[in-house]
Amino acid sequence: MGKSRLIRECATRASARGWSQVLRGRCLPYGDGVTFWPLRAMVLGAAGVGDDEAPDVALRRVHDALGDAAVAARLASAIGLSKGAFPLAETYWAARRFFEQRAADGPLLVFVDDIHWAGAAFLDLLEHVLTATRGAPILLLTTARHELLEERPDWGMQANAQRVVLGP
Repeated sequence: MGKSRLIRECATRASARGWSQVLRGRCLPYGDGVTFWPLRAMVLGAAGVGDDEAPDVALRRVHDALGDAAVAARLASAIGLSKGAFPLAETYWAARRFFEQRAADGPLLVFVDDIHWAGAAFLDLLEHVLTATRGAPILLLTTARHELLEERPDWGMQANAQRVVLGP
């Protein structure tokens, strides 16, 4: 049994216990436009956008689902739905607001698998959500191989975080 299996079980139990929503994303090891790939999966999933949606339809559905034009514009840019460009700090703010909005109706589990493949910008986004979120019931749950700790030895050691290292 591996880390991903443990997390899937956690997500299943959270849903069964009435958590309002579970958002899932997975980091990819390579490819174009993969920096915010996990965020893309979460935003499109929350907006009910399917894989076969035309980009203009997907963009409209994201805007409708998020209900906040500023958040939607920044996230649409980050996930490749629009050509707009925003500073990373605004993307981080928008991602945090997206999660906080989702958690308004009850606890939210944000699960990101394989963050050892994430770029620095996405890891910084996760840390921003972890440190800047106040008063929203969000559990940010990530998985990584040990090599993440070689790059970021303090990962999961913040005051409001817990790191669990699994053995073989």
